[in-house]
Amino acid sequence: MWFVASGKRYEFEGVPPETFAAFRAAFAKGRYFNDHIRNNFRYRLVASDSDPG
Repeated sequence: MWFVASGKRYEFEGVPPETFAAFRAAFAKGRYFNDHIRNNFRYRLVASDSDPG
């Protein structure tokens, strides 16, 4: 699962398909993300194509 916030791209590992589907369907995606994904799955910051270096 990729999540883009504040221009930064994060890759979340091991998010089950049903959790991702529920996130996509959620009216309040930020709330769903905070309640069900953030701090529950490993993640890493991914460099974008526009990042220098």
